[in-house]
Amino acid sequence: MSLTVTSLASGSSGNALLLRCGEDALLVDCGIALRTLEGLLRYQGAEPGQIRALLLTHEHGDHALSAAALARRYCIPVVCNEGTRVAMGAELDGLAVEILPVGQLAALGPFELRSFHLPHDAADPVGLRVSAAGATVAIAVDLGSWTEEVAAGLRGADLILVEANHDRELMRAAPYPWAIQQRIIGPRGHLDNVQCGELLAHVCATTPCDVWLAHLSQQTNTPQVAAAGVRRVLSLAGVTGVRLGVLPRRSPKGPAAAPTWRAEDRLLVQRRLL
Repeated sequence: MSLTVTSLASGSSGNALLLRCGEDALLVDCGIALRTLEGLLRYQGAEPGQIRALLLTHEHGDHALSAAALARRYCIPVVCNEGTRVAMGAELDGLAVEILPVGQLAALGPFELRSFHLPHDAADPVGLRVSAAGATVAIAVDLGSWTEEVAAGLRGADLILVEANHDRELMRAAPYPWAIQQRIIGPRGHLDNVQCGELLAHVCATTPCDVWLAHLSQQTNTPQVAAAGVRRVLSLAGVTGVRLGVLPRRSPKGPAAAPTWRAEDRLLVQRRLL
């Protein structure tokens, strides 16, 4: 039995991450249409009935769009903190909602999980650290800056998913209203490539790890620009043990097509990453 992580969607158009260990699964966020999600799960050979819980990092639509519909259709419990539960309002009424306070350890079948605060403009946004079968994945997307709490939540994980949302120069040239630009680049907005690289240099200075760059902007970043920008910062910091992959906004359709990481070999398995 081994931990497997599969990205189904990553970006402002929707986020969903599938974690599996044996016959059990967790879904982190559900920010895409239910029918699309069901198809992506089928392509991965995963049945909704295998999902022990849907973990919500926060209430924004690109993370929670079809959370209530999925939970209601397949009787899947939703796990989130109280702030997110309140922010979701009546959407979660009548569903099994388990409140997980930030920082508290919880067990779901073979999975152990703990959340940590993220600086983002949502009610109470969190990152997640999930362990199973001796391996750990740490997730921090949708954050405008990073703190020692964020770094501690990522440090020592075998796989780190972290936001590299935009390139600074491309953002300056983007046709966004000034208020939107200020929100994105602000301390409760989204990390740019340099900030992402600085966080990884701080976290991975002594411990080799696999990293997936996530939540790339379609307008102000590209996989090539993101990877080059992060690698530049890591190189300047003298950090060499980071193996980078860049997640596509939507996983390709078809069996075994989605980006998948398997703890059994500690290697990124990337297929047709954009």
